Amino acid sequence: MPRGTGLALTRASSRVVPSAPGSDADTLKLFPRRKPPFGIVAPARPEPPEPADAAEGRPGAGSSLATAAWTIGDQIVSSGTNAAINFVAARRAGPDDFGAFAIAYTIFALLTGLSRAAATAPLGISYASASPSAFRSASRAASGTALVIGLVAGAALLAAGAASPGALGRCLVAMSMAMPALLVQDAWRYTFFARHQPVRAVVNDLVWAIVLAAGLGAPPLGGGNDLAGLILVWSGAAAVAALFGVAQTGTWPDPSRALDWLRGNRETSGFMTAEYVTVQGAQQTSTLLIGAVASPALVGALRGIQTLLAPTTNLAVALNSFAVPQFARHWDMPSRRRIRLAYAVSGLVVASSTAWAVAFLLLPGDFGRALLGDTWPATRDLLGLAAFQQAGPALAVGPAAVLYALGRTRLTFRINLAFAPALFVCPLLGLHLAGARGVVAGYIIAFWSTIPSWLLSMHRVSAAAETAKHAQQAGSGEGGLAAGRESGVSPRPEAVR
Repeated sequence: MPRGTGLALTRASSRVVPSAPGSDADTLKLFPRRKPPFGIVAPARPEPPEPADAAEGRPGAGSSLATAAWTIGDQIVSSGTNAAINFVAARRAGPDDFGAFAIAYTIFALLTGLSRAAATAPLGISYASASPSAFRSASRAASGTALVIGLVAGAALLAAGAASPGALGRCLVAMSMAMPALLVQDAWRYTFFARHQPVRAVVNDLVWAIVLAAGLGAPPLGGGNDLAGLILVWSGAAAVAALFGVAQTGTWPDPSRALDWLRGNRETSGFMTAEYVTVQGAQQTSTLLIGAVASPALVGALRGIQTLLAPTTNLAVALNSFAVPQFARHWDMPSRRRIRLAYAVSGLVVASSTAWAVAFLLLPGDFGRALLGDTWPATRDLLGLAAFQQAGPALAVGPAAVLYALGRTRLTFRINLAFAPALFVCPLLGLHLAGARGVVAGYIIAFWSTIPSWLLSMHRVSAAAETAKHAQQAGSGEGGLAAGRESGVSPRPEAVR
């Protein structure tokens, strides 16, 4: 939502052939086969029988509604731990110090999204239907890749923190020590999502929340006003949850396979990483420049807005996490129904985000000050505009889910590639022309300018998919191929093994 519409979700673009049950890292094929033309593949070979409990958590197991509910529940718990550290930091520090914390937190958010795109996204795309042993091996490589990203990023943050003065330097140093644990814990969450086990993700995040609550009340780190200490308490709780994830999965991250993992999934990770870096990089870099040109206090006010509206952002992420595989699984649904469902998803996110923002505007000022401390006045002044800003990416959630599910990642990348310059320039231009309000107005212009592209692309691609489906159902192989050539849409979702 505030960080863009290009969510790290997509349908498989290459066919992965896992090894037979019982094999592990040495026999798992990390390099996907090249996709046949136009996404048409041969039927998958039957898998050997599995034990009764092995099917638990596989696609199709259990109620789709229950899966969606648990996915949303996990986003609530996860956002709760992140919101808690922001609220505590805002109350314990002045606007300038909280702005320094917000800069460090912005870097964390950027690196988390990068880790998801490069490390854990292929799990849900190419390995969700793999045999248990193959998936376990893939999860070791994916979490190991996340660990490597955390270590490399931590080293860079340590150098940046040592060169930065005051509160900013201390926060960056603390975040450098936090990154490995934070990224590995997040990798376990997305491992559970890929295996359709959101309940385990909820339990893992609850462990983080419980340990964090205990740490925040314990001296000396949790009870003081030092923001670096708060970051260490927060990341220490994440480290406990990451170790608990090892117990849940029965595997350890394997950083020695990070390079093989990136090479073997370069097509999937490449598009998603490029899309994420393009969009998120533009916005987060713009935010950092705003802090450098204006003041850390303004960054703190923008961070306060994101913290208040985080529940609706996480609702969008959860609905997208659920909608993409559902649209892909029911690839043969009529185009009109697919479009109606996409608008329903977007409508739910728009309505919830608007109502949430209006609620904070109507609540007494003491309530907001209790949450954000001295940062609240500047945040409240921007909240009305931020609600309208939030509605832009919310409206794109449904159309984006359709495009990802139908395999149009090249198209979504092109949309976001055209979107990134506006996302970078408009807030900075707004800051120059109208200060803090101009920044939010710049985000409004950037986000809403992409809506026609998302809507038109959804209608066009959905219609093309239905044409290809009818050609296939009519038994006309040439017609199906022609439709694929014309539209780039597979007649059916690709079989992933």
